[in-house]
Amino acid sequence: MRETTDLFNQQLAGYMYHTHFFVVVLLIAVLAGCNPIGSNCGGYLSQPEEARIVISDEPMASFDSESRDILFRYLAGNLRWEIRQERGMRYAVRREKVDGDYRTTLNGFYSNFEDDSVRQTRVLIAFEKPYGFGRDRGNITRAKAGYDDVAVIVESSHLGAPGNSSYVIIEGQNVYLEIYEQAPEVARQFTQKAMAEVFAEMTDVLKHRDEIKTTGVMPVESRYPTTHPSAAHFTVSDGMQPGIYLLNAAVAPSAAGYIYARVYDESGQRLSEDRLATRSIRHVGWSDFGQTFFPYNAEVTVYEGDWSNKYEARFELWYKPEQGDESKVAETTRMINGWER
Repeated sequence: MRETTDLFNQQLAGYMYHTHFFVVVLLIAVLAGCNPIGSNCGGYLSQPEEARIVISDEPMASFDSESRDILFRYLAGNLRWEIRQERGMRYAVRREKVDGDYRTTLNGFYSNFEDDSVRQTRVLIAFEKPYGFGRDRGNITRAKAGYDDVAVIVESSHLGAPGNSSYVIIEGQNVYLEIYEQAPEVARQFTQKAMAEVFAEMTDVLKHRDEIKTTGVMPVESRYPTTHPSAAHFTVSDGMQPGIYLLNAAVAPSAAGYIYARVYDESGQRLSEDRLATRSIRHVGWSDFGQTFFPYNAEVTVYEGDWSNKYEARFELWYKPEQGDESKVAETTRMINGWER
């Protein structure tokens, strides 16, 4: 039940990122007594011919443990991706463009409401085990890497999820590609396109594995949305509502590890400690000599306070290596609000 509730919250967050219209739809469903993604009001499940996908020619079937680690390192250092940690799991979410920029979202869902239709997507790569999509009600398509022809399970339109939705998990060697697609069409156009793009990227990772092992960077500029940072920086900008903030930084670690954020008020009290630290964890790239800067981005919420009153707060970034003690790598101070429900 908890996983189902978490998934509802994830989809709700995705919708709210761009518009509040569909929040009304979701609330109507809840007030009507059914969970919008639960079995009591889910859509009809089918495997239509036009939703079939082909995954026979792809690199995941040949990934060994070393290749997986090199992939992890590459994704950690690429602004197009962000590696998160949750429930002891590490997974990479692919960022999509929002108003022209590749931006982070709370749970990795990206929504588009153009042309009076709803499109929502999420692309992620999970390590060791699948990240998943809440409670499996028979609506998840599972396939092994190297299969020629896969019949995708499509769920028809229902309260809280207009259009046709699907979730595909492709299993490789201890690495999983997971794609969510919600669209008016039955054909899984985004799923097939995203799959081909990720497979091509993985092929390049295998091709340039030696360079990535040394520098953390693939020598193919087109694989990066922007050039790598040339110096350290840390900025905190306003998010979609007061109390929500976007963290943007460049750091230069010399060992594997992750960055997380701390926020303090003027008295030195640490704010929203548990939730903010967990939400801000991002594994970042590293070079053997600590001379390459890698991007860090996260969205965090400060719950102390309200929308009516501002107060000064200090944002800090801390680096926790896989081995050794953590250390502060950046800080900045600004006026903030607390988030209101």
